[in-house]
Amino acid sequence: MIASEIALPEKLSQFIREYAGDQYCLVELLRFLGRHPNTRFSRLVIIHALNSRRLYTEKALKHLVSNGVVRTCVENNVPLYSLTEEPQRNWALDLAKFDWCQWQSLLKQIYPAAIE
Repeated sequence: MIASEIALPEKLSQFIREYAGDQYCLVELLRFLGRHPNTRFSRLVIIHALNSRRLYTEKALKHLVSNGVVRTCVENNVPLYSLTEEPQRNWALDLAKFDWCQWQSLLKQIYPAAIE
């Protein structure tokens, strides 16, 4: 049982619902980029930082780029990934503010039936 629910704007809640139920680590990738909003990362750095499978991370990056949440630029023939300036950037920044316990509480709040 949650001692106190975290107030969550509806758009952020909807954003989390859209990305949290995936199998490709989208939310973890968004939280990572949100903690480093002004940094560009190579795919291999992201895979290493998330300690995830390459295939999942590549699919997550492709999905986020196609949805305009993440952008790419190429330097020295290496694609680099960073958050866009779109509203989704703010949602990723908001996600990054939650510590692990808060994040788990949020997931329970958004998906109560799935957690029990």
